[in-house]
Amino acid sequence: MRFVSFVSRLITLVSLVGATTVALWPMAARPAVLAGIAAVIIVCAALARWRAGVATSLIFLFAYIGYGTVRAIAGPEVASIPFWLAAFTGLVVGSARWTRWHAGDGWRIPLAWWGTIVAVTWPVAFMRTLDPGSVPTVASGQVVAAGILQMALALWMDRLLAPAREQRSMPGGDVAVAHWTGPLIASALITAGAAIYQWRIDPSWMTGEPWIVLGRTTGLMGDANPMGLAVALWAPLAWTLFGGGPVATAVGVLLAVLLWTAAWLSGSRTTIILIVAGIAALAWVWMIARRMSAIRRVASLGAVAVALLLAMVLIGLRVPSSPLARLVSATPQDSLRNVAYEMLWVRDGYGLAAVQAIREHPISGVGVGRFTSLSPAYHRAVTGRRVPPDNAQNLWRHTFAEQGLLGFLPLVWLTLLTARALVGGGDSSEERIMRAMVAALGVSLLFGYAVQDAAIAVTVGTLVAGIGRMRADSR
Repeated sequence: MRFVSFVSRLITLVSLVGATTVALWPMAARPAVLAGIAAVIIVCAALARWRAGVATSLIFLFAYIGYGTVRAIAGPEVASIPFWLAAFTGLVVGSARWTRWHAGDGWRIPLAWWGTIVAVTWPVAFMRTLDPGSVPTVASGQVVAAGILQMALALWMDRLLAPAREQRSMPGGDVAVAHWTGPLIASALITAGAAIYQWRIDPSWMTGEPWIVLGRTTGLMGDANPMGLAVALWAPLAWTLFGGGPVATAVGVLLAVLLWTAAWLSGSRTTIILIVAGIAALAWVWMIARRMSAIRRVASLGAVAVALLLAMVLIGLRVPSSPLARLVSATPQDSLRNVAYEMLWVRDGYGLAAVQAIREHPISGVGVGRFTSLSPAYHRAVTGRRVPPDNAQNLWRHTFAEQGLLGFLPLVWLTLLTARALVGGGDSSEERIMRAMVAALGVSLLFGYAVQDAAIAVTVGTLVAGIGRMRADSR
């Protein structure tokens, strides 16, 4: 078994290094950019080898502001290059052991399975996207980026889920929860401040079309949808982590309100789930602290939910770009059955396109990172309409379409382990809030594929690994 673990680990790490090299290939015509991204990888890897916790804090601080930072320095064209993914890849490679997989408490096999499947299949998908002259295309870049992100994330989650005694002996030492929660909250607050600046002062600052004409803010992420999810996710945790005395609690409340405001201004419909979950989780933790009975807690939580939904209706329906107004305009009005069918299955035809891809390639899928570029063809085959490329609007459906049953099964396994971790762990307010927000993320991923953004994917994986580690520690 140790030999299999060693071979799987070696394949994944070698493939990750190879994919990173291939990603740098098209940049040979731009030596300055090539040198810059190579320097980011090397510096982050070296820092992670020395102090993994410090490297994590520094890199995660730029998770939600990386695009805006590069844009301010080098302009919008260079900002589209995935510098933050390069930094995260350096962190993973620099702090990783090459000997075997380390995750405990049942996580090791599905993580190794996931990483190895992606490592073996992305080169095949990449070769299929090359033009007749063996020149990379846009689809080639999507394949390589998806492969790098997923392999790096599997290795990163494995490191975070390793038993405490192994964590301390790894290159760079232990990576604690505090090394990433604070920097991610700080990054979310900065991008939230940028979103409010765009709303009140300059809608064109650090953003572009179609967001300006749609009246939606992007913060420093360049995209309204991942920005809305990021700031809504960390709002209740900012409130809790800054709680304590009256002054600290007031600061926490102000920060949470800032983050929720930015989430609403993004216009992202999935933020409704995260906003409601965050406020409900805070109310639940407050009621537990007051030792209220279970019946009173449930009744009070129901009242909070009704009041919150009424407030959203009164505020949101008046502004066409708000999350609620966009949700209502995209939802069938005739029956609840049709609403569920559209929201969970059809999704403007992209869900049907993914199902068609699964039917044609049930075992191996269409290839890592390929569904988005192939979606217009599948969409047209099913509906007869022309549409722009998009994802399958659901994490599990998108993975099944791209990686087939071979890649779908480890994802289901990881989902079940996450569900188990949600009902375990400690009883501190921070852990309760974190579990509630991971559950809300899971619900939101039924309606979208936000993890195509590298920062959001790493956030989700890190939170899942975090609650898994908390459960193991509490046992």
